[in-house]
Amino acid sequence: METLTLINGNNQPMTKYLPLLVIFAKEINDAALAHIRENTGLDFVLDRVAYVVQPTESKQIAALFLTCNFKTRYYDNANFKNQIHLKFDHHIGFDVDSICFDCVKRNHLHTGGLEPGDYLAC
Repeated sequence: METLTLINGNNQPMTKYLPLLVIFAKEINDAALAHIRENTGLDFVLDRVAYVVQPTESKQIAALFLTCNFKTRYYDNANFKNQIHLKFDHHIGFDVDSICFDCVKRNHLHTGGLEPGDYLAC
């Protein structure tokens, strides 16, 4: 597997394997998975709550980002070791899937006909 040598915050080189890619989605249809596989060579599989794959070449990651729009977060800590977490870009935040009417108003967003008790989501 390909490795990358990066410089850390202490100006020391560190070598890492390519990160595990994790797509958080309730369901990805077979056509979308086939499209990703055709363009990247990555064969994502469902692992409990997310679709995961371990790339072997950095060009697979670049091709994935040119195939789909994702929101991304990189983690390398006690909980997630060397992983890129991905969510499809639905014009919402990474950590939220919807926000309540009061939050929409508080953030000066157009309510688009929302009423108290409604939620804004894509």
